[in-house]
Amino acid sequence: MPIYSEPKSPAAPEGSNSREMDDTIHASNTNPNSGSSNLPVVQKLNDLRKACGAIVNDHHVQLGIIVLIIINAIMMGIATFDFVSENPKVDTAFEKTDQAFLIIFSVELGMQMIFHGWKMFKDGWLVFDFIIVVLSWSFAGLQIIRAFRIFRALRIITRIETMKNLVAALFDIMPRLGAITALLLLIFYIFAVLFTQLFGELELSAPFFSRLDYSFLTLFVMMTMEWADVARECMDQIWWAWAPFIAFIMITGFIVFNLIIAVVCDAVAVIENKDDLEPDLFSGMLEIGSRDEGGEAGGGAVPQDQLGGTIVGSDEALVDDLAQRISLVLDGQKEMLATLELLTKDTLVPSLPAEE
Repeated sequence: MPIYSEPKSPAAPEGSNSREMDDTIHASNTNPNSGSSNLPVVQKLNDLRKACGAIVNDHHVQLGIIVLIIINAIMMGIATFDFVSENPKVDTAFEKTDQAFLIIFSVELGMQMIFHGWKMFKDGWLVFDFIIVVLSWSFAGLQIIRAFRIFRALRIITRIETMKNLVAALFDIMPRLGAITALLLLIFYIFAVLFTQLFGELELSAPFFSRLDYSFLTLFVMMTMEWADVARECMDQIWWAWAPFIAFIMITGFIVFNLIIAVVCDAVAVIENKDDLEPDLFSGMLEIGSRDEGGEAGGGAVPQDQLGGTIVGSDEALVDDLAQRISLVLDGQKEMLATLELLTKDTLVPSLPAEE
């Protein structure tokens, strides 16, 4: 069935009808306004996505969001004072300001969703922002749960690179922290049962060790070095009561806590020394990542062959730089050996006496 046909013309030759029809079909298929009416809409949506990404990911816009988050957190703290909570006009002004902040954060999150699409949910930091904003809107009408809106200040972590690195370090050491936490729980359980059996029947100022759960709570307070008063009350009735107290403090306060601090410091040191260990390599990776993001914002992903060429080019540059440095070191060593050889000849070989 023909796509398009011209009206029959009596003056047209018989052999030219098929050629004119083919030319008409080709012009109709190549005309963007005839069969591809959806292309301009897709192009406009793509341009909108790029514009949203360029605006919301701009350095100045992100800095402004950080400032707004800090101001919002400060205002939430000020709103707890009596001159705000007891004055309806001031309290209403604070509530409307907080609502304006939430609208701005929602618009920023919406622009991120337009730019990233469903891939936004692959980014943990953007998902964290999404959860905070959604919960802020969901619990806006509940007076009790509205107190938790201060958690909105945690969004500043997603905006400051140093804080993000620290949080990433904490997540990286979670397996080791889990082992230390399991050891700490085992020690707590052993000493909770021990203290409940030893001191559960003593008449103290409070039921510190009368039940197992009370013993757990008392041991947790003792781990913060607030143990002297409880120990003295037990020592007034049992003179050797200091021994289990000292043993618990020595194990938990000086050994387990130091293990936790050592693990956290080790993870933070790895992040801080990352640039010092291989500055050229990491800077190259950052450049590749920025080029990749720029290619996405510029209208599509970077081709695989181009990305592979960029990585190979950076590796070749690193190898050339390393070879140049090694050659400089070898040249210096050769000069040093030549100098030492001359000094050795002048020192050890005696000079011949001059002929008279």
